[in-house]
Order: sequence, then structure tokens, then C-alpha cells
Amino acid sequence: MMEPATLAQILAADPLEAWQAAIVARLDALFPGVTVKAHPGKIDISQMIAKTIVPAPGIAVGWSRVRSIELINGMVDLTVDWAAYIVVEAKAIENRAVDRDRLGWALGYRMMMILADREETTWSLNKITPPAEQPAPQLVPLYTVADEGRGVGYLAATWSQTLVAQGAGLYDAPAPMLTVTIDDDGRASAEADFGDNVPIEVRDLWEVDP
Repeated sequence: MMEPATLAQILAADPLEAWQAAIVARLDALFPGVTVKAHPGKIDISQMIAKTIVPAPGIAVGWSRVRSIELINGMVDLTVDWAAYIVVEAKAIENRAVDRDRLGWALGYRMMMILADREETTWSLNKITPPAEQPAPQLVPLYTVADEGRGVGYLAATWSQTLVAQGAGLYDAPAPMLTVTIDDDGRASAEADFGDNVPIEVRDLWEVDP
């Protein structure tokens, strides 16, 4: 059963803000010279055109959906759909002119390589799975007629990751003491000592069949 929580407690328990901040911080370190910022959700392309989200070259990181999976122990896995929106325009790099599309692909390619790195995609956090294989991370161009003549391009790298074992389980106490015995046929059986006041549904979770 859920207990009442104040707004301060609800904010303190929110894992998404810290996760998003960790992604932004790591991408900022991996993309020197590129502005990386957090964004609170799906991108409004008109805002990107007006450069109110992030200047070019830049990356805006946000999430678009959260799905929950209830586990047998009462805890919950949260699968989050993330997006890194890449904004580019023609730029002189080391005295060489680089067009919008060339720069956009280069940044998008590096983003895909980062998402393929299992160590990087923990974002230095615990209980984070690698990006899902289905749907796999993908990079897609975004197109707006209104901005075609301004020389600005947009791409979106998207991926899904899961934050595991959230919330309180049915049995938030030390594991029961197990006594294992072997019968004459070599089959093992176990008996659990839970102590007092443990719900029957929790006992059922620990039952071990021979």
C-alpha cells in the first residue's frame, strides 16, 4: 500500500531527473565544442528553428515515454524512451568549411557509437540496463520546409533503457533462513524460516520445490 508523500518527498524520489542530468553531463564531456542541454519532452520543431532549445551545433536530450513492468516481487521496472535531438548548421572547422549535412551525420554517427558502448550507457548510474535491442537505437533526419533555406539541419537519435527494481518489494526484510536437505534419491528440498508476521503471499514466493 502506498503512503502519503509531500511534494518535496515526491521530487526527491524521482529518478528521471538525475538520469537525464547524467546523460547530459556525459554527452557534454564526449562532445567538446557542442552545446548539450536537457529538454523536458518531445521537441517542437518550431522552437528548434527559433533556436530556443539549443544553438547549433547542439544536442537536446529528453524523454518521450515511460512504461512500467510490475515484477513478481512487487517492484517495478521502468523503461524510458530517450531522444537526443541534434541541431547543426554549416560551420568552419580548422579553416575548412563543413556543410550542414556532413556535420549532422558525423555527430549522429558518434552518438550511435556511444549508444553501442555498454560502459558509457550506464551513465555512471546503478540499475540501468544497456539500450534495448528491440527497438534498437536509431538515427533519423528531421525536416522542416520553413527552415530549409536557413541552412539548419536536425537529426534525432532515439533509444530505450530500463531502470530496474524500483519501489518497495513485498518482502523488504532480510532473506529467510533456508534449511536444505537431501533425500535418499538425491533430491534437494528446502524449508524457509521467516520468523513471525510474514504475509502468506511472501512465503509463497520463497517456496522451493524438490
